[in-house]
Amino acid sequence: MTTAALKAKLKEEIEKETDSGILKTIEQLLQSETRAERDKRRLLLVALSSEKDMEEGRTMTMEQAKLKLAGSIEQHRSERDRKAKGA
Repeated sequence: MTTAALKAKLKEEIEKETDSGILKTIEQLLQSETRAERDKRRLLLVALSSEKDMEEGRTMTMEQAKLKLAGSIEQHRSERDRKAKGA
């Protein structure tokens, strides 16, 4: 089906539709950002936040980052194991 034919069919179906719930759902679908747009927006926000952190001196060395990550992983494992024993 061509794009033009698909648009014509959709317009026809929308014109016939009387259920406002369905029409609202279609409207929301058409207004929703795509996954790619959402991901791009999130990445941009993270990048801007990271730049601000660097400008304000909130940085750490690679070694500090590794130690912090190792601690977080160990804490997560401990919590998981504690929950498993209590279950």
